[in-house]
Amino acid sequence: MDPLKDLRGVADLIEEAFADDLDRSGQSALRELRWLSYMKPILWWMVIFSSDHNDFLSGFVWEEERKIVGNITVNRTAPGSRRWLISNLAVAKNYRGRGIARGLMYAGIELVKEYSGASVSLQVRADNGPAKHLYESLNFKEISGTTYLRLNRIPRIDRPDLPPLPKEVTLRSRHFDSIDDRQAYQLASTAVPAEVQREWPLRQSRFRLDGQEQWLTNFFHKIAGGGSALHWVVENGHSFVATLNIQPGVLGKSHHLELIVHPNWRGYLEKPLIGRALNYLYRWRNTGITLKHPAEHTQAIQVYKEFGFEESQTLIWMKHDM
Repeated sequence: MDPLKDLRGVADLIEEAFADDLDRSGQSALRELRWLSYMKPILWWMVIFSSDHNDFLSGFVWEEERKIVGNITVNRTAPGSRRWLISNLAVAKNYRGRGIARGLMYAGIELVKEYSGASVSLQVRADNGPAKHLYESLNFKEISGTTYLRLNRIPRIDRPDLPPLPKEVTLRSRHFDSIDDRQAYQLASTAVPAEVQREWPLRQSRFRLDGQEQWLTNFFHKIAGGGSALHWVVENGHSFVATLNIQPGVLGKSHHLELIVHPNWRGYLEKPLIGRALNYLYRWRNTGITLKHPAEHTQAIQVYKEFGFEESQTLIWMKHDM
C-alpha cells in the first residue's frame, strides 16, 4: 500500500465493505482517513519523516482494473514491538469468494515474518463464520472475546423484587485506600484468564481509586443533574469476590457499568448486583447504559439480557504465533 496514492481508494473500500457494521467510532475513524487522504502535504511528511506513522499505514492493497477491491492493514502494536496487529481486512462485496482475503492474509503474515515479528493478532465478529474459518485455517487461535451491550431505557425494579445476595457474603462501598486497591487487583488477576493476561498484562495502577478526583467528578455530576459514581465490593470474609463500578452519565452521555466476579462465584452474584445497579440508576432512567463485558463470563451476559440489554456485537481476539 502506498498511502500517498491508495488512501482514498482504501477509504472507499472500507465504507463499502463495512457499511452496515461501522459504529460511531468506526465512522469517525473513516472520516479521519478521508481527511488524511486529502491532506497530501501532511501525509507526505508522515510517510517520509515519521517512521511510526509510516508503520501505522503499512499493508497491502489488491487491485483489479485499476480499482482497489481489497486491503489489509498490518502494523506493530507499539514502535519497535515484535507484536503486530491486523487492524483491517476488507474485500469489496462483488469480489468476495475468490480467494482475495486469503491472499491478503498471506501477504500480511509474510510482512510480519520479514520484520521478525513474534506474533500477529486481529479481531473478528463472533457471527462472521467465513472470516473465522479463514483465520483458523491460517493457525489463528482464539484468545478472548468482548460482548458489547446496550440498554436504552432502565426498567423499574422495586426493592422487594431484588434477588438477595448469598448469606456468606457482604456488600459494601469500596474504600479509597491501598488495601482495597490491592484486593481489587487480586480479584481481577483471578477472574481474567491467564492467556488473556499474557497478551494484555494487568497493571495494579488501573485498580487504584483517587478519592479527591472522585469527589470532584461527583460534584460536577450533581451540578449537571446526574448521579454520583458508586464502587461496590462483595466480600467473602476478607477477600473480594466481586466488584461493580457504576458511572452515571451526564450531558447526554451513557451510564456505564463494570462488573468483575470471581470464577467460583459466577452464577450467584450477577443478578443481585446488576439489579441493584439498575435500581440506583432508575432515577436517570431515560439515559441509556452502554457496556462491554468479557464474552467468556456468560452468566453475566445472560443476566444483562434478562434485564432488557441488547447485544450489539461480540468481537473475538485471535492470535497467530510465528
